[in-house]
Amino acid sequence: MEGVSPFDYLSFISTISICLTFSIVYVLGLYILSPSSRRYERNHPNVIRRRFISVFIVCSLIYLFLKHTCNPNININAWLGFRTNISSIWKLFCYPILLTLMLYLGPIIQWVDLFDWRYYKYNWKYHFLCRNQNERLIFIRNYLVAPFTEEFVFRSSILCLLYSHVSLFSAIFLSPLFFGLAHFHHMVEHFKQNHHEKHNRLSAMTIILIHLFQFSYTYIFGVYSSFLFIRTGHFVPSFIIHTLCNGLGIPDVMNLIDMQDGQAYRKFFYMVCYVIGLWLFSMNLYFLTQSNLYYSNDSSIAIYRHWSH
Repeated sequence: MEGVSPFDYLSFISTISICLTFSIVYVLGLYILSPSSRRYERNHPNVIRRRFISVFIVCSLIYLFLKHTCNPNININAWLGFRTNISSIWKLFCYPILLTLMLYLGPIIQWVDLFDWRYYKYNWKYHFLCRNQNERLIFIRNYLVAPFTEEFVFRSSILCLLYSHVSLFSAIFLSPLFFGLAHFHHMVEHFKQNHHEKHNRLSAMTIILIHLFQFSYTYIFGVYSSFLFIRTGHFVPSFIIHTLCNGLGIPDVMNLIDMQDGQAYRKFFYMVCYVIGLWLFSMNLYFLTQSNLYYSNDSSIAIYRHWSH
């Protein structure tokens, strides 16, 4: 089994075609089962429920495809990151979260400092609790279903396919392209919603630039998630940091840039925190993602053995 990977019998073109198919089918499934009258209303309860069904069907079909087309005698579950030989399960959760919080140190301090504690002290239930069924569905979508299914399709499955034809380094930077491109369907939704706006309608170029920026952020996140998946050999770290980053959102760099001269000291403090966070992240990136921290030695799986040196 030395040097054998699950899909090394496929050509490179076939592999890329399958990865593209996975991406297209995942996105199309979001719309096929949606009611035609509300196809672009992503927060409508009926749309959310039907999309839940859609993504789980797609993920099940992808899993069955991978399981029944991989090389014989290959443990496809292990290659997809669902492994049982875990040294300490708490590390799967704590280390990736700690690493990501280091990266977000500046934005977190900025958010805490600017947070209106007096206002939210009396309204915290209104703003932080899911008050109705629709809000609960949105919460489940944003922090459970979307992170799980997206990581399975765009991380586990696509990386598993790509490894047979490109280096791990190339796979880390190639796989997020599928992830980023798949998010462009939000631009279609944005155009649709913008068309019905009577006030504050955005120009087409503004919408395109917004989603190009979101693509850049999504791509960078995909690189980080792919790196975590390959380094740790597990699905859980990628899923956990996807959920965490959905909650933390995009760092509010524009607010930092637009701060007035009267806030020079505060602005400087935030910038220092950003730099310290990036430094802590870079210093601990390899240490907190060492393969032997997350799994017992398994010499039959080349992808993880490669990173253990």
